[in-house]
Amino acid sequence: MGNHYLIYSVTDFLTDDYFVTSQLHPSPESEHFWQTWYANHPQKRSEYTEAKNILVSLQMGLKSYEQTNISTEAKNYIFLRIQETNQKRAFLKPLLHFRSPIIWAGAAAIIVLIGLFYYSVVVDTSYHKNLSVLPKASIEQKNTLDKPMLVHLPDGSAVLLAPQSKITYPENFEKDRRLVILSGEATFDISKDANRPFLVMANEVTTKVLGTRFNVKAFESMKEVVVSVQEGKVSVFKNMNVRKKENELKGVILLPNQQAIFNRSTDQYDKKLISSPMIVNANGISFEFNEAPLSEVFKRIEQAYSVEIVYNESLLAECQVTGTFENESLFQKLDIITNIIGGSYEVLEGKILINSKGCK
Repeated sequence: MGNHYLIYSVTDFLTDDYFVTSQLHPSPESEHFWQTWYANHPQKRSEYTEAKNILVSLQMGLKSYEQTNISTEAKNYIFLRIQETNQKRAFLKPLLHFRSPIIWAGAAAIIVLIGLFYYSVVVDTSYHKNLSVLPKASIEQKNTLDKPMLVHLPDGSAVLLAPQSKITYPENFEKDRRLVILSGEATFDISKDANRPFLVMANEVTTKVLGTRFNVKAFESMKEVVVSVQEGKVSVFKNMNVRKKENELKGVILLPNQQAIFNRSTDQYDKKLISSPMIVNANGISFEFNEAPLSEVFKRIEQAYSVEIVYNESLLAECQVTGTFENESLFQKLDIITNIIGGSYEVLEGKILINSKGCK
């Protein structure tokens, strides 16, 4: 019981209905549950304790929560829950019997902060800001499960929505574009439509494609937005005006097995290979070599993984490779090959750079 809490972050705890309810309105059953869960899961005690302390601080009107990294969506949710609980339990009524200025200050702070968050914070999240570009007739899908949820879009595209994520899209896509708004993580399998590019707005970043498979990870609490491509080609750029192409010139182009990591604080992109590149083109490509020139070996790897390998062709012209690769990963193949030629490799901006003094 409660195993899904093992993957929770502080923000996840603070936006979990059962956790918040049990803290604001505890019962003997909920207290027993959390005491038992806390004792049995020491690896998550820090997240649980921090979430509980933040909730107490918010309820008492303290300011310590401002130094935390919880998202504005989480803060807004907590304040709304506190407001609901206060209304149900007549939170201020018992305070009439007390004269303590600390209690009155805490109560006043709650009222003021709830009002401020209701009128400003709810529209201050990236997700809610991005929603303004969609037509009024839109559909929002939320995944409150502990496993991915499949969402079918109006154009036949499919979205695998990760837990604690949500996506909003029009009932019918526009004639010149297909635009969706994401908060969280999702993998997209897009139907091809040359006349209508597909755009995903997530936090401060827009990902644009015509038809491909890719993943976007952009939770409000994250400091980065990560876009990874499995198939096809996408452009990733900062949100300004998704109808204008000049934004794309300031972003990056991604090919299969590449990813872009956008730093939300510095507006900088870090382009690299994904951690486990997959073969995207296996048709007619063999990894069995018999005294094959290194150039041929690298050519087959480039074609199979859709990656670019940079090396000094004249320096390595005499290098040959004999052997068969079967289940090795891309990086395992490169480890073996560079060991054969007495060199090494590094990954820079999505490219593989080979370092070697040559073969004698």
